Amino acid sequence: MSDLFLVLKNYFEKGCCFHKRTPFTGSPATPVFLIHGWGVRSASMADLARALSNNGYAVFNYDYPSAKHPIQEHADIFLELYRRTLSAEKISGSVRFVTHSMGGLILRAAMAKMTEAECRQIDAIVMLGPPNRGSFWASFGGKLIRAVNASLDDMALRKKSFANNIPAPPYLPPVGIITGKYDGKVAFRNTTLPAGQPFHRITVNSTHPGLRDPENTLRPILQFFAGKKF
Repeated sequence: MSDLFLVLKNYFEKGCCFHKRTPFTGSPATPVFLIHGWGVRSASMADLARALSNNGYAVFNYDYPSAKHPIQEHADIFLELYRRTLSAEKISGSVRFVTHSMGGLILRAAMAKMTEAECRQIDAIVMLGPPNRGSFWASFGGKLIRAVNASLDDMALRKKSFANNIPAPPYLPPVGIITGKYDGKVAFRNTTLPAGQPFHRITVNSTHPGLRDPENTLRPILQFFAGKKF
């Protein structure tokens, strides 16, 4: 099958599942969970999943229909499946996360409902272009947008938007944020976590979609996983 066919096929799938990639090694592999952003599906993270697997990680690439539910509902569905996957895969050690765009908000909303022990199981989080304070392009349309897209308005820049009111988790693991110098969807200033939630941040020469390209971000992701800083 061609890559284009697989991408198109992915868009017609029901979603809400993990696609697993395991490394070609006999040693135990640290799990990495990927969460894609708005308007795409898990196929958009396939290259990054492959690159992380090639570097010895067991990758769980989450797939979901981004426009179908508000972000909190996406987070609730993700958390249920994440817990189920940890149990089914017998994962009791540390895990890591890489999110792109809205995927970072889904993870934050899920962590707000996790126990402290669940949050402490997360060894590191890397967010790629997260609209933690919203996105300019998500701020148009209001009720009209919500009628056809359940999640986009949640990322509006308004102070009362969902993005700006996600509760803090019971414990915040080390967070690294990678921004794109040419990101036209999420401004640099809007990637920051709320006050009191620490993070490290770097900028790479990339567009917003390009942040999913391992050529642009694999090296800093692995660097953050190893030392919890860039």
